[in-house]
Amino acid sequence: MTWKDVKLAVLQKMFSADGTTINENDESVREYMNAMPQAANEGLQLLCTAGKALRKCYEIPDKDAGVMTVDLTRELTDFYRADRLEVYGFDEAGTPCPVTGAQLVGGRFLVLPDGVQGKVLFYYDAWPPAITLTTPDDEEIPLDPDAAVILPLYIASQLYKDDDIAIATVYRNEFEVAFGLLKQPCSGVTSDEFTSVSGWI
Repeated sequence: MTWKDVKLAVLQKMFSADGTTINENDESVREYMNAMPQAANEGLQLLCTAGKALRKCYEIPDKDAGVMTVDLTRELTDFYRADRLEVYGFDEAGTPCPVTGAQLVGGRFLVLPDGVQGKVLFYYDAWPPAITLTTPDDEEIPLDPDAAVILPLYIASQLYKDDDIAIATVYRNEFEVAFGLLKQPCSGVTSDEFTSVSGWI
């Protein structure tokens, strides 16, 4: 779902779009468009902090021997959290294996134990990039499809309050119902404990 798709869906819900086009020459439409980024960012933050955060991977290409500490807030400008620690190394066959003993300290420092060398992958939840007035129409909304599709409901519920509070409330209620039905994404593992059978760590 692109940013243009979202804008068009919002305007359609507010009866301000004719078919599949956005008439930016209309003064009322321009007012909505100018207010849309702030409402979109509110909706993105709400969805991300409630379990639909962007899942990303940070790669340490060549870890040396010894304990290594990574300040995630310095290395990753979009780092939000890592509630369920997911760190993988690779065995001699190139198979990813969970790293035992990895720790997240203070919510920001990733501590990798001695004995793990080579490429290491760390999975984390990221903050979404901010929507602005200059965001391209073809930019994809950084959410899973089930979350992205309800973002227009939230935006419309915020922007339409002054025009028709009853309809705005209906949209917010529809958003809350759909929001409550969202499924948590699978993180791949349920534990950071691992017993090596090959002796590689």
